[in-house]
Amino acid sequence: AFAQNRTVSVTEDQINASYRVTNSARRSVSNLHVDLQSGQAVISATVTVRGGTSWNTVTTLTPSVSSNGRVTWTVASVTVDGQAASQDVVNQINNSIASSWRSFIRNQYGTGRVASVSISDSEITFTLR
Repeated sequence: AFAQNRTVSVTEDQINASYRVTNSARRSVSNLHVDLQSGQAVISATVTVRGGTSWNTVTTLTPSVSSNGRVTWTVASVTVDGQAASQDVVNQINNSIASSWRSFIRNQYGTGRVASVSISDSEITFTLR
């Protein structure tokens, strides 16, 4: 017998109430908020560096599913205080953000290969094999 796919969803409210959002692992990050939009997730935050300088950031991410069933989040854009960030900053964010989303979903719903992912204005839906 073949195992059936299962669909799991996580709402924008669940994401914003999660420990990872309400208690950022990085003390320099505050006011973290995730806004789901059709096909993308937009993350807003304030980043404060030593000396007290703060920047308001907005990062837009889009998901894709690889052939091995892994979701990859790719930065579509980043702004810092309303200005586009450099490609070096975008690359750094791409390298660090993937594991954070993967860990959140695994902790919420367990393991499994992802067949598809979609984002609406209110939730992310994963179909697991």
